Amino acid sequence: MNRAHRVLLVDLNNFARYPTLSIGYMAAVLRAANMSVSVFSPLMVGVGGVTREVRPHRFSLLMAKLNHHAATSRIDGVRRWRDRLAASRASEITAHHDAVVQGFTEALSRHRPEVVLISTYLMYRSVCERLCALCKQQGIPVVMGGPYFSQPEIIDDWAAIDGLSALAAGEVELALPAILHAVLNGQDPSVHSGVVVAHAAAGTRGAMAPPLKELDAVPFPDYSDFPWAAYPNRIVPIITGRGCGWGVCTFCSDVTSTAGRTYRSRSPDNVLSEIATHHRGHGVSRFVFTDLKLNSNVDMWRRLAVGMQDAVPQGQWIGAVHVGPEPDNGLSAADLQAAANAGCVRLTTGLETGSQRIADLMKKGTRRGAVSDFLHHATAAGISTRCTMVIGYPGETAQDVHLSAEFLEQHERVIERVSLNRLQVITGTALHRRLREQPGRHGSFKIVQEDARQARVDHRYDEVETAPHRQAVMRLLTAAHRINRKDMNPRAREFEGVM
Repeated sequence: MNRAHRVLLVDLNNFARYPTLSIGYMAAVLRAANMSVSVFSPLMVGVGGVTREVRPHRFSLLMAKLNHHAATSRIDGVRRWRDRLAASRASEITAHHDAVVQGFTEALSRHRPEVVLISTYLMYRSVCERLCALCKQQGIPVVMGGPYFSQPEIIDDWAAIDGLSALAAGEVELALPAILHAVLNGQDPSVHSGVVVAHAAAGTRGAMAPPLKELDAVPFPDYSDFPWAAYPNRIVPIITGRGCGWGVCTFCSDVTSTAGRTYRSRSPDNVLSEIATHHRGHGVSRFVFTDLKLNSNVDMWRRLAVGMQDAVPQGQWIGAVHVGPEPDNGLSAADLQAAANAGCVRLTTGLETGSQRIADLMKKGTRRGAVSDFLHHATAAGISTRCTMVIGYPGETAQDVHLSAEFLEQHERVIERVSLNRLQVITGTALHRRLREQPGRHGSFKIVQEDARQARVDHRYDEVETAPHRQAVMRLLTAAHRINRKDMNPRAREFEGVM
């Protein structure tokens, strides 16, 4: 009988409110292959992850306004200072590198792994470099993966990290045992689809894995290693499908991520069975659906409403939906009431803008009137609503921002939370490709520099630096603040701050 190889999974996708889906999948796959799995999460040493939404305080609006002025300053030094400050505060992991590295060092000593797998966001590059260096000193191979190792320039840059044995590019979870056997036996892991290795003389070798189609073949995630006592309440992430049924929003990087390329759905029975399994195994009755668009498969969406309470009596859940142009998008008043009856307590939708003109430029596929109907119907059903919004899209004027503020003001009663962000141009998105291929198409909106290491495309848009645009943004910030300071629907309070 073969000896079980010891594998340490490192969770740098760390969420402070619930376990990490990708780590759970890898743990399940590797254990099914008779490997001995341990998990290191920074939360185990008191370091939280990505900072999510918090309730506003008395100075929140003032700080938001000052932050916007700094972010759109014509003085480069002010903008750089603001960007550095924002990056340092993006996550507790970025603010507490030494504590994470020390915790990892102790995990190496405790578990004595033969191979380390790191799952990471791009923002943790410096932490990853330190972890790889530690493993190299001890002769431990490292395989790294994450949601945005899907663009060639990013893959090439990260694969060259000193001490990294291989980079996973794509959905490779079902092939992980074979990949790790290759690494541990000194073979070339890049013969496996989705594995990239760097060579000093020849650059990188390997290619992206194609999207995984048979999602029901993936075992249910194993969350037994996570520090459940450290979470404020017990919530489990579930994903019913990968990718997005709409999938053409120009600014969206989710649809160009490793799991976002093309839409694929699990079967309803498979999803409901997983939910029941977590309920029995962890005593969990709250779930967050992490699908990009939970109503991509309308049949799945409706089957959840039918089967959720049988799977988890008194269960509660949240998710994100797209108010698209399909004749039947699953979001009628009756559908939303059925979802509420099945335990749905909050839905997020991508409003992005109150300007129909800008929504069309974004290729959102949404209409102001349809989004308004959704918000009213969801609220009437007792579902808390949350909207995401973006400012600074190419072509946006002060008038467009005023339309966004007006939409929030008119719908204040039926929106409970707003996540408002300045546009980020991400490597590989449709918007990025268009800016690169047709640099003169968007007037004063121009690329300043590109950072493949972080998949970040720094840009400048003269319009956002004008007084009228800033005044409109101040109105929008005020409208969003007025909504965000409201008390949340009591049914949804256990999910406050959960994305």
